[in-house]
Amino acid sequence: MKIAHISDLHLDAVNKKENLRNTLHLFEYINSNNYDHVIVSGDVTENGDSASFELARSTFKKFGLLHKDKLSLTIGNHDIYGGVFYAEDILNFPGKCRRTNYYQKVREFAYYFRETFYGSQQNDEYIFPYVKELDEILLCGINSIAFYSSLKNPFASNGKISTSNTDKLSRLLASCDPSAKKRIIVSHHHFNKSSGDDGASGSTIWQAIERQTMKLRNKKKIIKRYSELNAELVLHGHLHESREYQRKKLKFLNSGGSVLGDDNFLKLNEITISDNKISSRIVSIQKPGNTSSLQKKLLFPLNLKNEHVPQFCLN
Repeated sequence: MKIAHISDLHLDAVNKKENLRNTLHLFEYINSNNYDHVIVSGDVTENGDSASFELARSTFKKFGLLHKDKLSLTIGNHDIYGGVFYAEDILNFPGKCRRTNYYQKVREFAYYFRETFYGSQQNDEYIFPYVKELDEILLCGINSIAFYSSLKNPFASNGKISTSNTDKLSRLLASCDPSAKKRIIVSHHHFNKSSGDDGASGSTIWQAIERQTMKLRNKKKIIKRYSELNAELVLHGHLHESREYQRKKLKFLNSGGSVLGDDNFLKLNEITISDNKISSRIVSIQKPGNTSSLQKKLLFPLNLKNEHVPQFCLN
């Protein structure tokens, strides 16, 4: 089984068209190289708005990925709280976060990509955590986004994975096929220290601020719990870099640099499961020059449907 792990696409229906162009090029590569499954570990969108969710949905659909056997997702902080684009947005951002209905945004995320969650083991209406059985693996998706707090999470970029969530995950795993399947956990936040530079020359002041606050609480405790759950690999994004590292003998892959981490290259983590072993490598893809015909269809115009969000997502 060959998996493409990407992250932090930051798709935006209004701004940041370069992110869409890069994402389309990335999916063209994935489509041409016979990957069995794609994993996106959060920040699918830039602002978590309906138009951007629909843009992401349309993009996945164009590449035939809107299926539980083809695509798995977890949610990122931008999918709930969004970010900033204009300088004045920095002043308005705390108020926007306070007005955000956290659980409503999680339900929206699950609704727009609902086909990818079909058939997975879930605990409650908020989808996360979930466990999906895929051939040789048990894929575990968990929500690592902390609630907004003016003191503890002032930029809505910090992470938290509660004991209750890891306990829920443990119960889900206990109900799955006990055969010797590899266990892979996907969340958004990183478990290593930032290099202090995400590699992108276009980094904004806001991104610099975010890097100083985008931390996951109780990393050591979570890593210990993941090891107890017999996880062999943890996938994430959040930091805009592509990196492999180990913590307490547990392997981690960051794919946060898929579209934003390098001036010249797009990147993905290629994960291969064969003969009951997991191997991985970082694949670099030259960023697009001329816009392809498929990219033109999606970029000019975007053809968004603005699909109605059902009432259960708004309660």
